[in-house]
Amino acid sequence: MPSSLLLQVAAAGLLAQSAYAYTQVNMAVPFMTKNIDPLVFPGQYDKSHLHSFFGSDAVTINTKTSAELQKGCTNAENPNDLSTYWIPTPLFTADGGKTYKPIPVMRFSAYYNLGETPAEIAIPQDLMMVAGDAAAQTPDAMPKDAKIEWFCEGDAPVPADANGFPSKTCSTHLQQLLFFPQCVNEKTLETAYKSRDFGTPNWCPEGSKSMPQLRFSIRYDLRKELPNGWSGTAPIKLACGNAYCSHGDFINGWTPEAAKNMIATTQSKQSYSSVNGALGKDGDKMSCTPKDADPSHGTGDYAKSVEAMSKRSVPEWGWTSKTRLPRAL
Repeated sequence: MPSSLLLQVAAAGLLAQSAYAYTQVNMAVPFMTKNIDPLVFPGQYDKSHLHSFFGSDAVTINTKTSAELQKGCTNAENPNDLSTYWIPTPLFTADGGKTYKPIPVMRFSAYYNLGETPAEIAIPQDLMMVAGDAAAQTPDAMPKDAKIEWFCEGDAPVPADANGFPSKTCSTHLQQLLFFPQCVNEKTLETAYKSRDFGTPNWCPEGSKSMPQLRFSIRYDLRKELPNGWSGTAPIKLACGNAYCSHGDFINGWTPEAAKNMIATTQSKQSYSSVNGALGKDGDKMSCTPKDADPSHGTGDYAKSVEAMSKRSVPEWGWTSKTRLPRAL
């Protein structure tokens, strides 16, 4: 388990409640890199930029439900978590921009914790969420509630370069953080970030309840690929552009029992709290090997994905955490 946690601190009246428990699911590497996006381009190939996928391998362009994901194989270190998580693929260049390759992932971690007030309900089945904005290309365009950060783990802070990445080589890992909404309407599955402006006891919009908040924490290792490091503009980008277009996507695949058990991780004043279920214990791994469920379509090659996007007839729009995603797309 991690040695430290970035604990959220609530408003002044809730300081005494800030040290709540959390749970965490780790995934070592993407099981798939592919130019699909079942939330933004459902049912369509070659419309999306390249994404890196973690979790259940049952995801395809047509995925709509938790039940579909729960039939898959996951690389999550908790067999009860058959969710699928994805991000725009981070890329590096070692030849001055002539070619780009995916940045090696050291560890992808999905944290679930408090989010200002205790969770009232489990993360609903069939919930789909987006954090961040794929269309953002400036700091001001980034959704503030997503709290997106790029930094060098353990290093002293350095100024960001013009693209939003650290302007100096990381001595250890390049790290990325982003937070998802923690309010949900159980009937419509519409999500929102908590805010005291809502004027409700749970800080959620009327008709919504609080659930465990999902946070992506991703560590990348560039020390082998870029042994000479960099100073100034980092030789990296995302498949969607610069660091400001950072975003994450999620389709819930937690088994209902385990999702309900997760509520307790936001209640007690502890540190790490395991979530177990009928499929095994926290830390267990499935014996299967995740693989692309639809290998005959799409591509995992960045250059080919760019070529495919150049031929599409409709532009990609930015989906953010404020976008309403229906129960079934």
